[in-house]
Amino acid sequence: MKRSAPLAAVVGLTLALCVTGCTDPSVSATMKSIDSIGTVSIESKDAIDSANKQYGSLDKELKKEVENYDELKSANKRYDQLLYSEITKEISHSQEILSSYFAQQFDTKEIEAAKTDAQAALDASDTDGYYKVYKALKKADKELDAYIKDEKKKSYSMETYGGDNPFRLEESDLPSEWSFKPITLQSSAHPSWVMSEKKATNLPTYVHFFINQSSREYTYQLNQIPTKAIKVQDEDGKMQTALVNTEVQFTGQFDQVVNVDPNKKLNERPAYFFARAKDNAIVLALQNYDGEDYYVLYTSGS
Repeated sequence: MKRSAPLAAVVGLTLALCVTGCTDPSVSATMKSIDSIGTVSIESKDAIDSANKQYGSLDKELKKEVENYDELKSANKRYDQLLYSEITKEISHSQEILSSYFAQQFDTKEIEAAKTDAQAALDASDTDGYYKVYKALKKADKELDAYIKDEKKKSYSMETYGGDNPFRLEESDLPSEWSFKPITLQSSAHPSWVMSEKKATNLPTYVHFFINQSSREYTYQLNQIPTKAIKVQDEDGKMQTALVNTEVQFTGQFDQVVNVDPNKKLNERPAYFFARAKDNAIVLALQNYDGEDYYVLYTSGS
């Protein structure tokens, strides 16, 4: 009887070791690697690659013992889906930034090639190549994004539309009743107020330039022109560059002989409308009335 207890203990220990030792260490390591993947995201590549490598190194019989293999298959499928979605987004983003006016001065060969490769991978369902083309396109997009951001900082105006005239404003963008005042006070030779009025439905909208509290009636016409850079004076009195497409041409509607306006020639010079980059405010740029080479800015919020 004194020997039976040690024997039972040995038998129990042997059974326990058998139970815990039945799983091959490489199988346990593989299962643990699969569990470590967690929620699949774009950043899951290393974890998924590690689990795939460990599973692939097992022989046929040991692979059958990997109880969570379905989770690995699901992770691979989910990751391919995420990459497909992200590549699609990047291609769309590439097309958007390539259409920017500021991209015209950038060497776009790399981004065009990366976009072509990415689309080809999607078309061919080349899941093995998804990550490589995604990273290449992401890098190219990031470089162009940074360039455009830097170039935009140099412009006082902002892109409002796509196409050939990206800085344009349409008639519908302008206020129905104008009331523009200078953002920086100029000399008395300049308009202190540019306003409009609609006297009757069968009459055009008339614009008034109040200079020394006097004004005459003008009509206007908007013309979209190729992108042009003009020098403007900002609210701090500093010179800035504004890129414009919308030219506004004023025409005096009065008999010059009977109703003389000494400023007619100055008022009828081409002016410009654009959206201010910092706040999207609509700005009217009038050429300086003192003969200086810059435009004076007027906004409805002045």
